[in-house]
Amino acid sequence: MNVTRIIDSFGYVIYGALVFLAIWGAYIAILLYRTLRKKSIRDPEPLILQVQELCQARRFDAAMSVCQSPTYWHTALAQLIAVAIKNRGKGMGKVKQLLVTEFHTEVVADMENRLGSVSTIVRMGPLLGLLGTVASMIAAFGRIGSSEKVNPNALASDISLALWATGAGLLIANPMMLVGNDFHARLRRLRDRTERQLQEVLDVMEPIEAQRPAADRAAPKQSAPR
Repeated sequence: MNVTRIIDSFGYVIYGALVFLAIWGAYIAILLYRTLRKKSIRDPEPLILQVQELCQARRFDAAMSVCQSPTYWHTALAQLIAVAIKNRGKGMGKVKQLLVTEFHTEVVADMENRLGSVSTIVRMGPLLGLLGTVASMIAAFGRIGSSEKVNPNALASDISLALWATGAGLLIANPMMLVGNDFHARLRRLRDRTERQLQEVLDVMEPIEAQRPAADRAAPKQSAPR
């Protein structure tokens, strides 16, 4: 059994793993930015104004229909407004707790899971690269220590290839670190912006719900079947 050849082959397996890691990282980054774009809303004013007018007219079913329309249903703001309207009879304190839970479980949970994959890639890239370098260097020095006549040019080429493994790992990890930091900042902006926009709707709903009788607040009326 030629141990040097086995170690050399293992080094090439590491290069394949680095290629896979790079492709996986690019795929995760694309998914993250696509999901964030879907959850964001460029111009929330039309949605907020429509919902405010319908809530003031006590047309809550119509307001929910607006939030669930194809234009808005995939956005974080519309999802949270729909939850607030659906649970309006439970009191604003309870509604706000539900909104916090909804935001974390339905809006950002999937993106945070993918951010965990980004962190894994950032850690694994340099480690895999270093492992590939070590394996290739062991094989190269194994050839030096053997009785075979070693071509210095071929040996230098092998060592250069070994060092490229570490370089490739760093080339994968550094951009993914930038992607992770940038996405964290964008996610915080989405959360702050959504909270501010949602508060505009809650400010309209709160006095309306406060004027309802206690029995009605405990059990909001259901819309009559058509």
